[in-house]
Amino acid sequence: MANSELLRILPITSNNLVKESIIAALETESNYFLLDADGIEEDIMDSIYALQPDYILLDYAYQGADALALIDGVTMQFPEIVVVVILPQDQITESNNVILAGARAFLLQPFTQIELLSTLQRVKELIARTVIVQPEPTSSQPLISSRGTFVVFSPRGGAGTSSVAINLALAMFEKMGEEVLLMDGKLLFGHVDVLLNLRTQNSLTELVAHAGALDESLIRDVISDHVSGLKVLPSPLTISSGQGVRTDDLYNLMMELQTVFGTIIVDSGNFLNENVVTYMDASNKIILVINPDIASLRDASQFFEVCRQLSYPKDKVLVVVNQFDRREGLSLDDIEKSLQVRVFGTIPWDRKTALNAINRGVPVVLQRQNSALRKAYQDLGNQMISILERGPKESGRRNTSDVLSKSSRLG
Repeated sequence: MANSELLRILPITSNNLVKESIIAALETESNYFLLDADGIEEDIMDSIYALQPDYILLDYAYQGADALALIDGVTMQFPEIVVVVILPQDQITESNNVILAGARAFLLQPFTQIELLSTLQRVKELIARTVIVQPEPTSSQPLISSRGTFVVFSPRGGAGTSSVAINLALAMFEKMGEEVLLMDGKLLFGHVDVLLNLRTQNSLTELVAHAGALDESLIRDVISDHVSGLKVLPSPLTISSGQGVRTDDLYNLMMELQTVFGTIIVDSGNFLNENVVTYMDASNKIILVINPDIASLRDASQFFEVCRQLSYPKDKVLVVVNQFDRREGLSLDDIEKSLQVRVFGTIPWDRKTALNAINRGVPVVLQRQNSALRKAYQDLGNQMISILERGPKESGRRNTSDVLSKSSRLG
């Protein structure tokens, strides 16, 4: 992306209404320069190379090429260009696919001038954050002062990230006897407090509002105590409060939490966007939760490609197979051969125990019966503690501007 304050915008659309909406929103904005897209359909890649845009506004319904293939091609050939996708309202289910393909953000059509400018501003702030806020380490300011931050993520809904995050946090706390913070990183539709039967009016929102100026006293005032002793930071309590959270504030919040808590587990859900990448940037390891089926395997393969684009080392991702049944589904050999990685751990399929834990608000690890499910979480917790004891090989944060510019494309 060019260093100039003037950002060059290339709209790619075959819909005159979308084109007119973009022009109306940006023509009076001095920070943005609209490039002429006439004739671009004849050879899109050559046109992009010739025009050298900073941002591409791509209409998902563009008739000149397959949108996902075009996103993938642009992000591979021009990693410095930010792609923002305009999705029709009835195509919202494709939002995860466009992010996995390499788009930096998406916007629903029809959109207002404020919505378009807000989206572009969020992307701009994230890029500024990744370039400026990540200084080289010094003796007085360690990159990460905590022993370890683990982000639990799955590219597929229903894989069980919340249950995995909660039970791993409890298993580690039970074993170490040290403070462990469980953070619900989902800004919309978080369930950690419900699954823990935790009643509190405090949430992530209260800390984000002061990100960059937090001290330990304020952090501990907002953090909730679960009956088990686990420290919990729930997700925003309302949809409106979650929508105003900025990625640079989330990043600063993570840095400040890591100065207080030695171990942090983040439930980041299954929606890959700039907020989730912010958590991953600040983490030591990513717990990738998959199920033993073909669809999950394909999603995991795509996620590893995203990690490659983000320049994350392969060993930063730990694969956990949830709902595993040796009698059904894919075998561990099949999964490992397909992904070309070792499976970090498995959690057995025990629908009755898992559903009972969810409905009662009592996680599996806190239940008295010694089920195979409880033992699996305890074993995984012990493995994660071993990672902490060995010390992280890398902080999980990237320091070169080249890598940072690549990561700024993805959510």
